[in-house]
Amino acid sequence: MCYDSMVYLNKVYSNLEVPSCPIVTEITTTPECFEQQLVFFDEREDKHNCGCGCHHSFYGNFGSSFNWGDNLTYNIESTEVLFTDFDIASPENLTAEDITVDGIPVDEVDYFNERYMVSTNELMTRISDCACMKKGLPTRAYLLLTNNCNWKARVTIVLRGEVSGCGICRRFKLIMKSKDNKNICIPANTTFATPSLCLPCTTNGISPIINFSFTANGTFLNPVIQKTPSDKGCELTLSGMLVTEPELRLQVTRQTLFKTDSEVVNVPCDDIEKCKRAFDCCTDDEGDHPYHLKDRCCVQEEYHDDECCGQRNEKQAVPHDRDIACQFNGYNGCRF
Repeated sequence: MCYDSMVYLNKVYSNLEVPSCPIVTEITTTPECFEQQLVFFDEREDKHNCGCGCHHSFYGNFGSSFNWGDNLTYNIESTEVLFTDFDIASPENLTAEDITVDGIPVDEVDYFNERYMVSTNELMTRISDCACMKKGLPTRAYLLLTNNCNWKARVTIVLRGEVSGCGICRRFKLIMKSKDNKNICIPANTTFATPSLCLPCTTNGISPIINFSFTANGTFLNPVIQKTPSDKGCELTLSGMLVTEPELRLQVTRQTLFKTDSEVVNVPCDDIEKCKRAFDCCTDDEGDHPYHLKDRCCVQEEYHDDECCGQRNEKQAVPHDRDIACQFNGYNGCRF
């Protein structure tokens, strides 16, 4: 059989990643804000040995040792930066005037679950292209987003290289990670711009929604590792220039009506039990009970297979001569 069903689905009309200009910030990690993990290992034998977890010393494979009282030299060969929870420091400060489409401010900005949602009801009445609407196509527009606030983020910095001292040399890996409740602050005025925003027209009162969030890529320049005097005897500080490249991840969605060839799965109604309690569904006695729904059912139309090939035959209605409570076999003992 060929069934014509119509459903509303969220269709994605734009899926963009919009970068902004890099931001350079001087940063120094501290034990109060960063967790550190330092590992020494011998590259030739690929045997990892602990650093700070083993009484603050490293015992090598050749009878030598690194003691934190020694003067160690760190030769950093590579750095890696990972951002998590990158967002505007005060999301409520981002207003509709900060987001424009073709120079016109959007209607409203809402913030929920680390995502921003922009409504465009009034906006679409002003920017929709008539030629595009007649063709059923979205309108291409220019989006400009300006953030005049600071950024906040948690960051993980990974450094790899060689450390030498006392006549021996070992490979090392140092990880500096922001503590869970400690964000770093990145001051900057940032602008995102794209000419490739696609906005579908408003249909049946449903206008498109602009959804976006922020992320970032980064690098670490001129890193310097220093030992910090501490009772723990195993704390380092890392200083240098953090380069942050903010990125806007944006989607335009709209609830769109789709026509599909599918068959509805009959699932028992949640309140079907009230019908069984109200009357005997297998008798012809209708009674006067207020829950009786006989003869008020919507008729589902069914077509022959060749209708799908362009030849429409006479419609045949699915028989509905039973009570609504008798439509689901195996649950109420009714005969079919």
